[in-house]
Order: sequence, then structure tokens, then C-alpha cells
Amino acid sequence: MVALRIVEARIEGAGAARRSYVLACFAGALGLIVLAYAPDALVGGAGVLLARGISFNVTRAVSVIWVNRRTTSDVRTTLHSFLSKAESTGEIIGGFALAALAQASGISVRLLTSAALIAATGALVTGSRPNGEPGSQPGGGPRWRA
Repeated sequence: MVALRIVEARIEGAGAARRSYVLACFAGALGLIVLAYAPDALVGGAGVLLARGISFNVTRAVSVIWVNRRTTSDVRTTLHSFLSKAESTGEIIGGFALAALAQASGISVRLLTSAALIAATGALVTGSRPNGEPGSQPGGGPRWRA
């Protein structure tokens, strides 16, 4: 809740939301890389704090704000529900895949793979543009494309 209030107060416009989301993704990827190579518990704890404590909370807050500001009230709840289900499905499927990878090659490879996936998410968001911004398709509405 605190992350939501802090981020909400500082996000104005689609560009700021996108930048915040991308920076949080890259911070999370950096945290996982730090954790994968941590020489001791203190450095590992810093990686966990960066990945889980900061990145997860900021991306969650930004996505909620992004949806709230760009959808009408009649579809907002449905969209939040759909995004939550998509996230949960991805966590389940990705969890099984990453567990199999960790079993086959070790936890460091799993953490580095997770970091790559999170960084790829940030890269995808970087390339997205809402309709009406330079480089987007003509047409109205707050639809997003990647």
C-alpha cells in the first residue's frame, strides 16, 4: 500500500508510468543477479530486498495505477481480475519450469534465467506505445500494444 501511494503521487502521464515500470523491472533483474552471485548472506539479503522488496512492489503499484488511469469504471474490475489471473498462471507455469531448470542446472542458473525474464519484460514495456503517441497506430482509445 505504501509503494502504491508513493508511486501514484509521482506518476503523471503514460511515459512516467512506463519508465517507472521498466526501471523497476531492471532493478529486479539486478537484484536477482546480485543474489545469484552473493558471496554471503548480507549481499544476498540486499539482492532479495532489491528484487522482492522494491521491484515487485513498484511494478505491482505501477500496473494498478496504469490500469486505473486508462480504463473506464465499467471494465476496470474485470481488467484487474484478468491481469491477476494471467499473473498467477504465469507464476505457476514459470515456477514449474524454473524448478525443473534449478533441478537440472542449479539455483544460480535459475536466478539468472529469472533475471533475464524480468529484464525481457522491461524491454517489452519499453517498446510499447499507447495510441496517440508518436509511432503508434491511428485510432482512439487507451488500448496498449507491444
